[in-house]
Amino acid sequence: MPRSASAITVALALLALGGILAACSASREPQATAAADPADAAPSQCDAGKVQRWIGEDLSGYVERQAAAESGAQETRVLKPGDAATMDFNPRRLNIHVDPGGVIIKLACG
Repeated sequence: MPRSASAITVALALLALGGILAACSASREPQATAAADPADAAPSQCDAGKVQRWIGEDLSGYVERQAAAESGAQETRVLKPGDAATMDFNPRRLNIHVDPGGVIIKLACG
């Protein structure tokens, strides 16, 4: 009889420990979610439709900053004829295509 009593005691101790660990991990998750900044959850995306008025303008630092702000882009990339560019799509980036003279010919997100 003592052997089965100790086995039951060990089993109950393991169950209790498992319950405590499960409760600890469950209680952490909602706290982490509640503490997260909602702005981090949904980064702003670029909308090139809002900046098409800049086509035909000479590219300058001012124009680049204004186009980025108006489109909601978090970053910009200027592409000149013959420039190599990665093919990765970044919904937060505004691509500004210019001709050899530095005139904006296309604005697109990605």
